[in-house]
Amino acid sequence: MPQPSAVTIKRLFAVSGNNCAFPDCQIPISDEENATIIGEICHIEADKSGGPRYNSMQTNEERQAFENLILMCANHHKL
Repeated sequence: MPQPSAVTIKRLFAVSGNNCAFPDCQIPISDEENATIIGEICHIEADKSGGPRYNSMQTNEERQAFENLILMCANHHKL
């Protein structure tokens, strides 16, 4: 299954400000003290058929594109 490119992942982290994208969430995406990534890359329109907001008209490349991805903490990703 296709994955986001390294460039796309770097771009997501660059614009995140090290915070979860959920409104008013202040949970950091990375723990600098322990050099650990704790955030998750989330698809706005689902990656898999049957998932939330799945768009059958999207190509695999569009599903993994910057415009369809967002960084969130694990709690908000599950929501």
